[in-house]
Amino acid sequence: MKKIAIIGAGYMARIIAEEARKKKVKSICFSNDLDSVAKESVDLFCPISIFEKDKIIDVCKSENVNGVIATTELTIEIANYVAEKLGLITNPLDVMKKITNKAYVRNMTNGIIGLSTPEFYLISNEKEIDRVNKFPVIVKPTQLGGKRGITVANNEDELRKAVKYAQEAIGQREQKIIVEEFLNGGNEYSVEGLSFGGKHYIIQVTEKISSGAPHCVELGHRQPANISSEMRKRIEKVLTGVFDRLQLKNGASHTEIKIIDNRIYLIEINFRPGGDHIASPLTELSTGYSYIGGAIDIALGCFEKPHIEQNKQKYAGVLFVTKQTKKYEKFFNGYENEEWMYKINHVSEELQDITHNDGFNTNYIMYCSEKGIPKGLE
Repeated sequence: MKKIAIIGAGYMARIIAEEARKKKVKSICFSNDLDSVAKESVDLFCPISIFEKDKIIDVCKSENVNGVIATTELTIEIANYVAEKLGLITNPLDVMKKITNKAYVRNMTNGIIGLSTPEFYLISNEKEIDRVNKFPVIVKPTQLGGKRGITVANNEDELRKAVKYAQEAIGQREQKIIVEEFLNGGNEYSVEGLSFGGKHYIIQVTEKISSGAPHCVELGHRQPANISSEMRKRIEKVLTGVFDRLQLKNGASHTEIKIIDNRIYLIEINFRPGGDHIASPLTELSTGYSYIGGAIDIALGCFEKPHIEQNKQKYAGVLFVTKQTKKYEKFFNGYENEEWMYKINHVSEELQDITHNDGFNTNYIMYCSEKGIPKGLE
């Protein structure tokens, strides 16, 4: 039996462990959180902090682990470090140490043919705010995900408040703040990719429903995205250039882009599966291909090129039911037996006003249909 080491023990770790079991692969999970959501799903839970890399390596050696996989931004460098020390499938470690830094990615991808780049500034403190002289802008911590600490600012006063908001999200972490030109208009998408041996495969493009300013929270996801086949080919070509420039050789990638007036802008990229139900189950529901299974196969070194027929995809999506999307609340009652209803997650009678992505602890409905987006969920 092959064995895979999962770094972290959150929701994505649970998803990976459950998929590994289907593939008859033993999952070994590392986290010092004894109440983690993945604890009961993995075959072997090791109460070791993800930062205790040498201890993780010792366990992996004793278990004869065949692959290592990351689950979040925080675990990307660690997973690649462990895999490198074990002589397993990995990416260049010097790159993985920097890949979650939005400013690094902006600088590295500048000038790629077909990719447009917003103007941006890197600031360390409030004194450097004066460098910003064009509005609106979007303010982000350089190394936080899930839309945490993000705010759109339309003037200097709002900018100072946005920087403070980002600093509060950063807390005691050592990281800077990136201030970018805010891209008005267009639509936002995410792209789920898999790479193996330096070859890249785009599995699905997801259309995002965004709250817009000030915090640009994701309120839902739809697959496949409503784009032309020509645009999809352009996305594939551009992102192949991005992956090659960033030296992504092996693993899953979740890339967020925005298309405005037929121009492709990179929002951010992460070398791990997409959260908020995008990588699983939506991508498998829409394409019929197990994206997480593919990521596991890459880590184990047994990946095979996926074959996905674009014209035979189903329509799949998740809609978070919040104060911003109150119109979907009616689907909690009387729609349970609809053919297209895949899942209802009704965790709170009081609708939340969400300020960052939290796809598992929020009310949501999930659909899957061969006939298009169900009526009322457009």
